[in-house]
Amino acid sequence: MKSILKYSIRMLIACAVLFVAPVLMAQTADDYFHGSAQSFINADIQGAIAQVQQGLAQYPNDPKLNALLQKLEEEQEKQQQQQQNQQNQDQEQQEQEQNQDQQNQEQQEQNEEQEQQDQQEGEQNDQQQPQEQQDGQPQQPREISKEEAEKILQALAQKEKELLKEFKKKKTQGSATHDKDW
Repeated sequence: MKSILKYSIRMLIACAVLFVAPVLMAQTADDYFHGSAQSFINADIQGAIAQVQQGLAQYPNDPKLNALLQKLEEEQEKQQQQQQNQQNQDQEQQEQEQNQDQQNQEQQEQNEEQEQQDQQEGEQNDQQQPQEQQDGQPQQPREISKEEAEKILQALAQKEKELLKEFKKKKTQGSATHDKDW
């Protein structure tokens, strides 16, 4: 008799656990709402949307869950748009930097060509000077074209920029080593 009573009590407890446990573990619409909100706060929009969708699977007409899903989807769309804008800005900046590098390269090549031309002209003038002096004629100053003058000025401006960059670079390196000494 005692064993039958013990068996009956155990069966009763087991049945209670089987029937009561799912009720205790079932989430309400508010539970899904709060869980989703917590995921959103933790910057997990995908997780927040997944939780709301789980809640809507059980409570499809819940107004809070439906409104939250709409807001989360709008936020997700906004973030995707911001990411796309950032990617576009990064790409534009890269293109601008590449264009600037190309322009700098072209300018440097022009400056080098101009320097070579100037050097060749100088050598030609040096070779011609003795002949002119031997002829006994006074040497006339050579006129340069407007384009040649502009190229020379550009070359000088570019050289000045390079020297200024080098000076600033050395200056910042010098102050960095000076800071380390302190």
